[in-house]
Amino acid sequence: MKRVIIDTDPGVDDAAAIFLALASPELSVEALTTVYGNGPVEASTGNARRILHAAGRTDIRIYQGAGKPLVRPPNAGWASHIHGQDALGDSGYPLPSDGHPPVGDGYAAVEIIRRVMASPGEITILALGRLTNLALATSIESGLAEAIAEVVVMGGAVSVPGNVSPVASANLYEDPEAAAIVYSSGVSLAQVGLDVCNLVTINRAQLGRIGDARSPAAHLLSAATPFLQRSYVSRGLLAESGSVRYNDMPAVAYAVDPSLFEAEDYFVEIETASPLTRGQTVAHRPDASGRRANAKVCMDVDTARLTEMFTERVAGLRPE
Repeated sequence: MKRVIIDTDPGVDDAAAIFLALASPELSVEALTTVYGNGPVEASTGNARRILHAAGRTDIRIYQGAGKPLVRPPNAGWASHIHGQDALGDSGYPLPSDGHPPVGDGYAAVEIIRRVMASPGEITILALGRLTNLALATSIESGLAEAIAEVVVMGGAVSVPGNVSPVASANLYEDPEAAAIVYSSGVSLAQVGLDVCNLVTINRAQLGRIGDARSPAAHLLSAATPFLQRSYVSRGLLAESGSVRYNDMPAVAYAVDPSLFEAEDYFVEIETASPLTRGQTVAHRPDASGRRANAKVCMDVDTARLTEMFTERVAGLRPE
């Protein structure tokens, strides 16, 4: 089993991604660390508790992290137009009242350092949100990048437009300085960005199978999804009626089974200076000028196999 820490800002698509991780025997989810993004960090932490509670995994501890970008103010309004005022599709799923799953003492960045340095080479970070926690951690502990097995980043756009600007994806646009720190840290990095996420659509029938499962996890996801669907439809981003894209979910699928993807080696830089191209993933092919690849960039995906895996596993997710 691959040991993973999920760094997340739930988020409807984060919920789908976390449920896939918990339903996958290939992964051992050891902690969730939260970051601002789809909502304030306090909302991210509360939603992480809701998600783990629905999955029956109250044994997994949560650690709250950064509440704003490294040097910039947070985006006004967060992502309420996409994920709702509660960042979970205004689903009304209650916050667990019994204190489980627990929120651990200490900050997310410190906990990432503690766990990775205790088991060097063994822990993969699934970075589903802004990269602020990971940038802080690599800045505090100089040996962290080498000790992490891999960082799987949900973000970036190489051959397709961005989703918050013509060139940038939300996770990297919101804190480009943090992204630049992580990409230049020397960590083994896989980028699962919009080049493949745009291709991964869960269709109406698959959503129906998840809804029919009638488990707490299926109920939460089914209740949260319509808000996300309406947002995509209103912006002309869904071609098939009744379908949805959970953009964070393919990053978890990559950790489960990299063979689902076609990836190319690039030297990727993050634009931090220009307001026009802020957060862009500028991808160079390795060449004789000294640019060595620092990322495996996913450029294609077996959509049918991935979406069937997701549907089957999440529909089968039951509290233990």
